Amino acid sequence: MRKISVVGAGPAGLIFTYALVKRGFDVTLYSDRTPEQWLNRSAPTGTAGLYKPVVDIERELGMDFWSHEMHPMQGVLLDFKPTLDGDARIVLAGSFGGDGGAIDQRMRVHRWLEDLEGLGGRLVIESVTPERLDQIAAHSDLTVLAAGKADLARTIPRDPERSVYDKPQRNLSMVIVGGMRVDGWDDRADFNPVKFNFYGDAGEYFWVPYTHKTAGKTWCVLWEPKPGSPMDIFKDAQSAADMVERSKWWIREHAPWEWEVTRGMTVIEDDPYSWLKGAFPPTARAAFGRLPCGKAVVPIGDTALTFDPIGGQGGNHASRHARYMAGRLIEHGDAPYDEAWLKQVGDDWWEEYARWAYEFNNILLEPLTEAGQTILTAAAGNRRFADRYFTGNFPKPRDFFPYIKDPAAARALVEREGGKV
Repeated sequence: MRKISVVGAGPAGLIFTYALVKRGFDVTLYSDRTPEQWLNRSAPTGTAGLYKPVVDIERELGMDFWSHEMHPMQGVLLDFKPTLDGDARIVLAGSFGGDGGAIDQRMRVHRWLEDLEGLGGRLVIESVTPERLDQIAAHSDLTVLAAGKADLARTIPRDPERSVYDKPQRNLSMVIVGGMRVDGWDDRADFNPVKFNFYGDAGEYFWVPYTHKTAGKTWCVLWEPKPGSPMDIFKDAQSAADMVERSKWWIREHAPWEWEVTRGMTVIEDDPYSWLKGAFPPTARAAFGRLPCGKAVVPIGDTALTFDPIGGQGGNHASRHARYMAGRLIEHGDAPYDEAWLKQVGDDWWEEYARWAYEFNNILLEPLTEAGQTILTAAAGNRRFADRYFTGNFPKPRDFFPYIKDPAAARALVEREGGKV
């Protein structure tokens, strides 16, 4: 029986572990927190809005205990202003083509850790250091690193050819709130949307339907100001209440069209960890790293490819990647996990899914291009076009190409679909 070690107990590490345990692999999962600490003494590690295909992965593996009652994430309602102080504004609405959701990761990880050993896996509570990682790998057939953006990720070399940025592109802040209208945003959307607000010269913020561990159906607001822009007002926020008040001020001043929906927002009183701040560069890492013991360590999820949250791709990529990697190990059988095979698996995943998600996400970090303007304008004027060619492709980013970056392809698509360029 192949002995697999997984360091990191976020959703990617657990999806990978469950997929292998259920096929008879000997898997040990290392978590730096107990299930109780994950649930009650941790921040939620991000919003992690998951599209329907990723919810389906959890359902397939017997890990979905929440989607039947989650606050559904069904599409996008977008307000785009090229400049913060200008009058021009584009509004569009479009669906994802299926219900997804942002379910509190603390609740998910707690349940999955609690269930793991009953399914045949092994759980070790330990904060793994680089030296300990080397010891673990020396006694494993394969060691997988699912430690997110933590320091252990540095054991995997950065891929300079695939990594577009070497510094953060946004200053990130999020807070989970109650007190807003839960079902529906306004009469511009006939579904429960992720509410996008883009300001070409300042940054973005998003309202994501959220299922909180105690408060249930809530909203998570994620702020993505460009460093130094007028939106960059959260760096010195000191609490969730502080985040809420700054958010209210911004909306009153710069997004009056959504004030009536959001004015009642309040903090989640029983959750002192309901907010986060941070900044990191979107980073692609090599297919594996080599440890002092001579063994390879393989990254999955955020450790393999780190996304800025702007395009809603990070958590979805992490879960998909974990399921893919488990599938490749199952197919590989008893053959050795040698360097050539590990590199091939990494390259295959990059071409199949990762590069498209990463490129689409990074396009959103840059000024709106001619192709983007063409697609956005067409989507704003035609709901069917938005569903098929814009919002409907967030769960399957490969389908954005080539028209999301090629002006000629964008014009041809709009003309073919009966629009005007």
